Amino acid sequence: MTRSIEQRLQALEDRLEIIDLEASYARSFDERDGDAWCSLFTEDGIYQSRPIGEAAPVTFVQGRAALRAFCSDAAFAGIHFLHLPQLMLDGDTATARIHLEFHGDYAEDAGAPRLAMRGFYDVSYRRVDGRWRIAHRVTSAFSREQSTVLGYPAASALPG
Repeated sequence: MTRSIEQRLQALEDRLEIIDLEASYARSFDERDGDAWCSLFTEDGIYQSRPIGEAAPVTFVQGRAALRAFCSDAAFAGIHFLHLPQLMLDGDTATARIHLEFHGDYAEDAGAPRLAMRGFYDVSYRRVDGRWRIAHRVTSAFSREQSTVLGYPAASALPG
């Protein structure tokens, strides 16, 4: 099938918009900007963890209000490192797999757990009012490490 230059250009623009959407996803979540983060999803958008076996997902968040709160009230701070999405475009819908690393801390106090997670997102997108949005995102972790950060004591432990 031969595609016209217009079709090829549209596919390129769609890919670039989704890549930018994913960059905004990581940055807005890392900054805990719930308003910006939830706006990247469709009105009924879903963020969830991958279910294991017959069990329900540990995390399941649906709808912009719940997504806003999930991001703004996250019990951890961290940074996402995302690979480029492997995209499949189909008109006004698309899917992707995106490999990732996440490094986060659960509190700023000494002794708080620090997490390093590696995995991937499976994502479905939908074009809404001319803009790409996340319709459903499933996080699959295949490696998770947790350590305890004690901090560097400011004073000597020796008396006097």
